Amino acid sequence: MRTVAHCATPFAPLYTPWLHAQIGHQRRYRNVVLTQEARNTEHFPVERLHSTEDLGPLRRLYNRVVIRATGMYPFYERFLQSERADIIHAHFGYQGFRCLRAKTSARLPMITSLYGMDATRDVDGPPWNARFAQLFQSGELFLAEGGHMAQRLERAGCPAERIAIHHLGVDTDSIEFAERKADDGEVRVLMCAAFREKKGIPDGLRALSNALSALPVDCRIVLIGNGPEKSNILQTVTACGLSDRVEMLGVQPYQVVLEQMQRCHFILHPSMTADDGDAEGGAPVVLLDAQASGLPVIATYHDDIPEYVVDGVSGLLAPERDIDGLTDHIRLLLTAREKWAEMGRKGRLHVEEQYNARIQAGGLEVLYDRLIGQ
Repeated sequence: MRTVAHCATPFAPLYTPWLHAQIGHQRRYRNVVLTQEARNTEHFPVERLHSTEDLGPLRRLYNRVVIRATGMYPFYERFLQSERADIIHAHFGYQGFRCLRAKTSARLPMITSLYGMDATRDVDGPPWNARFAQLFQSGELFLAEGGHMAQRLERAGCPAERIAIHHLGVDTDSIEFAERKADDGEVRVLMCAAFREKKGIPDGLRALSNALSALPVDCRIVLIGNGPEKSNILQTVTACGLSDRVEMLGVQPYQVVLEQMQRCHFILHPSMTADDGDAEGGAPVVLLDAQASGLPVIATYHDDIPEYVVDGVSGLLAPERDIDGLTDHIRLLLTAREKWAEMGRKGRLHVEEQYNARIQAGGLEVLYDRLIGQ
């Protein structure tokens, strides 16, 4: 069995179950993980993991010095050789660049998957624009989540013939599907995202406030996440008069997120391009989880979201920063509850056909085969 070395740091935040899904569903390759920081391994178990945290104190110091001086990881070649790796899969563009030294020394092909900020804001500004240029010249293949991200990479200088679109996947077998019932009880709206500007959470809260101000609806807003925009989000909750409606749960393990989905009626995720250029790049994977569970989606025409969510079928999309458009969509789902079940069924089918983790993992293995063969 051939071996693929997955490079990701940290491995892995609680909000990245989609990263572990790419590893856990492969069947023809032996998977090992190389990281600078091992995190949450009880939630994301892997057969073999090498972390520079386990090196002796002098080697850890040397590791930090080399990274600061060159931007690249000095000990990964040793890990690759000890595991007899056949190919490197770097997750995020930053990791691709930092693995170049090891890739060159070990003479291995490398796939780099890009997921968001690495394909948007940082690819255009120093020092990472020069580093990405070096990566694009040396890496064999670059994976984009959708067509929009692929175009971004090409504009940033990545050769078109080295770009492939590969959808992320979710484990539909482990996500319980249930049609959302239209009744007169409490409506629960889920917002689940890192608290960053690009997630558009304040816009979503303002739209909810607008929609609820004109409707006699018992509504609870479930907010999962944390991050640098927390104070702004809390201020928005208060300013919009939503304090008694919002339930803030903080960052939660993936299984808890899935459990909360089962208790909610639709998900709101108004992504946008932040003022500093940060953007989704692809699309939030939580929208796939939500559709697989039967949740209708309200989101935006942002990056590759229109590929993940079929507008008018499994969800409703509004332009970025269009609070009035979001308000209209929320009002529709609150008043036309009979639409929930059909949108949920179509969303589940869409994910099963296009974003099934087992099928997508098999597609990754085909790409590995191709590069090793070359």
